[in-house]
Amino acid sequence: MHIVLGIESSCDETAAAILTEDGRRVLAEQVFSQAADFAAWGGVVPELAARAHVQHLPGIIAAVLQQAGLKPQQLNGIAVSAWPGLMGSLLCGVTCAKMLAARLDLPLIGVDHIAAHLSAAAIESQPLPYPAIGLVVSGGHSHFYHLDGPASMRLIGGTIDDAAGEAFDKAAAMLGLGYPGGPHIDTLAAQGNAKAFALPRSLLHSGDLRLSFAGLKTALLYAVRGPCGKEELKLDKQGICDAAASFQAAVVEVLCRKLLAACRQHGLRSVIVGGGVACNSGLRRGLQDLCQEHHLDLRLPRPQHCADNAAMIACLGIDLLAAGQCHNLDLSPLPTGAAGPRATPA
Repeated sequence: MHIVLGIESSCDETAAAILTEDGRRVLAEQVFSQAADFAAWGGVVPELAARAHVQHLPGIIAAVLQQAGLKPQQLNGIAVSAWPGLMGSLLCGVTCAKMLAARLDLPLIGVDHIAAHLSAAAIESQPLPYPAIGLVVSGGHSHFYHLDGPASMRLIGGTIDDAAGEAFDKAAAMLGLGYPGGPHIDTLAAQGNAKAFALPRSLLHSGDLRLSFAGLKTALLYAVRGPCGKEELKLDKQGICDAAASFQAAVVEVLCRKLLAACRQHGLRSVIVGGGVACNSGLRRGLQDLCQEHHLDLRLPRPQHCADNAAMIACLGIDLLAAGQCHNLDLSPLPTGAAGPRATPA
């Protein structure tokens, strides 16, 4: 039975986790988030994120080993988020993983961070159904994939401008809310009227799988801050809740309708969704209602495994290790937008 250590440092979460092959069971996991540190900046500062990874990663790895009651020599592999992401942040995790793999003479598994978000639905759950349509919705990605296996994915559509998570953050800023914006929008939307603001659903009837959230974001800006987008926010608390609910409803409707279109176009009835936005309660309800109505098999990660975490890295790492898809110690991280290197047989 394989026991794999996963390391995640692609953006501003420093994380480590240990999973077993048996049911993808989590033996230990820890996440150190820098979100509060970046609230004053309104977003991630790459240099500061990388420094925090260097500071916290060794201690987090030691902590999960202690929590799991394991010695490093009892591990069977080291999986690390290697692409895509912020280059400085990725370097921290990959360098640490390479040092551990060399020191312990263990297989090194470079993991595609996006594929891992989809594998998160398998953590302490049933094996995922393939082939399937995959949807990754996060701060940097909003894309549809045709999935033939855990690491076999083909891009079939996605955003042509902002990612859904980025749009949530910017909408929250317009409404005077904190960073990250997604949780604030989600909380206030539950108290608001989703029909209070008439916001657009861009590309909803385009006939393809393109997404666009830039127009929605601009429409919200004009609705709450005037036709030039520069007026003071004059909404009361209920008005802000209504704006949040209207914005969230627009995003959810577009994602759900496009996901259904993807299933129909590709003749598939299994759906796997991942990414930080997948913990949004409105989206989860929308997906569940959609899949129940159309008899689709929906797989969602638990909310704690939607945002960046190391359990998803270890989960996909277990599949890659079993398939012999490991890397040499010359593994190099690749930035956002790059395609991952081919693994070499173990």
